[in-house]
Amino acid sequence: MRIQYFSDVHLEFGGLEVEQTDADVIIAAGDIGLGLQGLEWLKTLGRPVIYVAGNHEFYSHEYYSTVEALRRASSGSKVRYLERESMILGEVRFLGCTLWTELGGEENDRLEELLTSVNDFRKIRYQQGVLNFAQYAMLHRESRRWLVNELEQPFDGKTVVVTHHAPTPWSWHDNPNNIKRYAYCNDLKELFHTYEISAWFHGHTHVVSDYRCAGARILCNPRGYYPSALVSEFTTSRVVDI
Repeated sequence: MRIQYFSDVHLEFGGLEVEQTDADVIIAAGDIGLGLQGLEWLKTLGRPVIYVAGNHEFYSHEYYSTVEALRRASSGSKVRYLERESMILGEVRFLGCTLWTELGGEENDRLEELLTSVNDFRKIRYQQGVLNFAQYAMLHRESRRWLVNELEQPFDGKTVVVTHHAPTPWSWHDNPNNIKRYAYCNDLKELFHTYEISAWFHGHTHVVSDYRCAGARILCNPRGYYPSALVSEFTTSRVVDI
């Protein structure tokens, strides 16, 4: 199966034309736009798309309301929005969710620094308040449990995971002491050694990545912020055969 993939289009800063390829499906790994903006844009591509939300989809919106709005708006279209959901296309099983992170765990003594360095804790509404550390980590733990349960299910074909947040710290290419890494990358290398995963697509880091963990390819193709912080290696025509 040939997959065209990209993430972090950030339509809130400027539009984008997507180059046509011979891919069977497009993977959009989050931060396409705010709220429903990215989903509506993906519909205009007229191609089969597998889409997970990033953190920016929830900016200025309430978390659960946005998840439900994305599900409703994608229903019946060529865009399949996945949030702790799976789908089978041909002989490939796709498992998708935003994923979030555990923020370094409860032992992380630098958590308070994230309040000023990560916008999620100011811009994402959660129920009657603003998303906090405990809720953020809870969303990750729930997503991780769901993902492990899905990976436990037997499947004869190939398994592809799609998330916004990165599955390993190897996707982080900034200063290793930067506190923001805790909100960008997980350390789920054990999953790659335990389960048969062919590929894992993610976004969020704003760095093009293509590396392997226990044989699985980990791929990221982000656009970045237009026009001042674009990722130079980004291309809308990037494809991979799975």
